[in-house]
Amino acid sequence: MRPPRPRHGSTLIELLVALPLALLAAAAAALLLIHVARAARTQSAALSTSRELRHARLLLTAELEPLDGRDLVLVTDTLLEVRSHLGVLIACDGRDPANLLVSVPSGTSDQWVSTLRIGDDVRGWQPSFAAGEPPVERAARLRDTPTSVAQAPCLANERAAVSRWRLPLADSTVTLLPGAPVLVRRDTRLQHYRSGGAWWLGRRQRDGALWDGLQPAAGPFASAADGGIRLRAMSSSETPIAVRAPLADSIAERIAGIEISLRAPRRLPGVGGARVDSASTLVAFRATAADRRQP
Repeated sequence: MRPPRPRHGSTLIELLVALPLALLAAAAAALLLIHVARAARTQSAALSTSRELRHARLLLTAELEPLDGRDLVLVTDTLLEVRSHLGVLIACDGRDPANLLVSVPSGTSDQWVSTLRIGDDVRGWQPSFAAGEPPVERAARLRDTPTSVAQAPCLANERAAVSRWRLPLADSTVTLLPGAPVLVRRDTRLQHYRSGGAWWLGRRQRDGALWDGLQPAAGPFASAADGGIRLRAMSSSETPIAVRAPLADSIAERIAGIEISLRAPRRLPGVGGARVDSASTLVAFRATAADRRQP
């Protein structure tokens, strides 16, 4: 009599038991993967929102810190118009008031000078001949773009050759002594605006007599109705200052900084609506009206 052959495979009862267990294991694995993916998207959304808030805060801080109240043109809840500082130059030769010859301070790059535009504000300071009097301020606008001049010493007592630039000025009465500091500024607007169904922090600058296109600098943020961006002029005692347009000099000199509040939506996967993250900071001006008599 032959011995029974060994059976291969599974019985129906074994399959009926194994299949539900396999399905449960697969469902658990799928749920785990969905949970991990959702957590990753949530973390990514939080990091993206935090990054935009930080970027907007750093942008506004870098723009406002070098200023003083007199550099402000307009302040509203959602808009700032300022005269941004582009850089400091040194007057080399002021004998031709219509074409001021300048150089950059030692150890600094002069690449930014080539980007200056018609209409940029040029301000220079030179010592007053009266004892105890503050430096005399001279102001003019660029009537044309700067031109590079052959390298040579800037001042008579210098030996090292430096890069020099000729600034064509619209006001031919501006004369500066060699060595006088020259500050270059440009009208800039920072505003909360809507585009493409979202709200952004936009930046634009004056190009001659016109403004260039408004470009998004950070965002998206919450809408104006939800307080996406709120700006307030503050005094040195950190109390709000009510401002009106145009900004009077007596009010501008009292402004010591700008309080900034930002709110940005964080869209969560699988959740209706959005959470809102926020950030706030007080940007204090590094200059004062008295200090700004020279840069």
